[in-house]
Amino acid sequence: AGRGEIDPLPNEIRDLLIFGGRVIDPGSERDEVCDLLIRDGRIEDVGKGFAVPDGAEQVDATGLVVAPGFVDPHCHLREPGYEYKETIATGTAAAAAGGFTTVCAMANTNPPVDSKTALETVQEISAETAIVNVCPLASITMGLRGEQLVQMGELSQAGAIGFSDDGVPVSSSRLMRHALQYALMFDRPICNH
Repeated sequence: AGRGEIDPLPNEIRDLLIFGGRVIDPGSERDEVCDLLIRDGRIEDVGKGFAVPDGAEQVDATGLVVAPGFVDPHCHLREPGYEYKETIATGTAAAAAGGFTTVCAMANTNPPVDSKTALETVQEISAETAIVNVCPLASITMGLRGEQLVQMGELSQAGAIGFSDDGVPVSSSRLMRHALQYALMFDRPICNH
């Protein structure tokens, strides 16, 4: 693919040699121009001058940065309910185009992600249409109204990675204190504007 275009690996995993790119990996403290050899979907080696495996695709990354996939901790996928603004399919395609492999979806959908059923809906749509990992956040309060906490334990067990009322911050300090205490019990963050 040309620069700026996406050429995702097909369902069958192939070998790939990415050469000449500036490899930046904070996890290994690497920042250098080198090559990556990928076999069976996993990085096998990082260095220079690899022999090209038979049938491997080669990508010239000269002048480009090669990095681990990015994570967007605050994203609006809008589905269900606001598909005219964004869908999980279009939002994750945009994320992938920007190098993001994981997005954390805000709970301000319609209905809001304030119940296990609403969370499961987002998870099901994501499983069917997302092309990157979608980690859903649940709302802090029912209906994003700032009056009553959601069932944080149930939502945590069902897969909510955290809680946020997004652009409608919880105005009651007492309710927010309870939210923070409950979220701590389930080792989940509160994301607040």
